[in-house]
Amino acid sequence: MSEVTCNLSLLGKTLPVTLKARQFNCYARLMLKREVCGGDFETTIDRTAFGMNYGIDWGFPKNVRLVIQIEAVKQ
Repeated sequence: MSEVTCNLSLLGKTLPVTLKARQFNCYARLMLKREVCGGDFETTIDRTAFGMNYGIDWGFPKNVRLVIQIEAVKQ
């Protein structure tokens, strides 16, 4: 797995985004007695596509880099 496509909702607007995996690993979590998978994912979004226009007139960048850490327990 190198990327995951999902939907991101901000300010009532939902758009597809692709999260790219920077690190991903599965391992046994002894305390839970289950397999756990987790990783670091990132993407860059155009915040104006969601209606976040504050500061655009003053030159603030419209692109925002999102870095997300995810850990999931296998059921």
